Amino acid sequence: MAIYTSRDISLTLGGDIEIGANGDIKLATSHESIKNQVTWFLKTDKGQYQPDEKLGCNVGSFIGDSMSNDLLISIEDTVRAALFKYVVVPQDINVDALPLSYDHIGVFVTLVGQYLDDDGNLLDVNPEVISYDFPFLEGSPSAI
Repeated sequence: MAIYTSRDISLTLGGDIEIGANGDIKLATSHESIKNQVTWFLKTDKGQYQPDEKLGCNVGSFIGDSMSNDLLISIEDTVRAALFKYVVVPQDINVDALPLSYDHIGVFVTLVGQYLDDDGNLLDVNPEVISYDFPFLEGSPSAI
């Protein structure tokens, strides 16, 4: 299990920057920062982020594929590879892709790890699931 210390700008679920009580840009905790990174990677396909086109989970590349166990395994492998390379160590996440309906797949990332709080104390967090609804026949993916 890794210890995550990085902190980023705090964002709302809609992606807007949060402002703190003092009027400054609010910083997210290290745990919130990792959750935001996972969500961003899930929503981003490779090539969409111009500063570094290799970033993203590339879930959009599966749009139009037929539902199958092989498709679900491919999505899980693709998401795992991106998150392992750029966000978390392998033992701190589990990725599951499951059919939600005939045209939607849910990607569920279970996140664990140790994080530093605002005072520098080490926190163990309970496993938390980040869910992502993926309309693989048409449309745009969205966090759920």
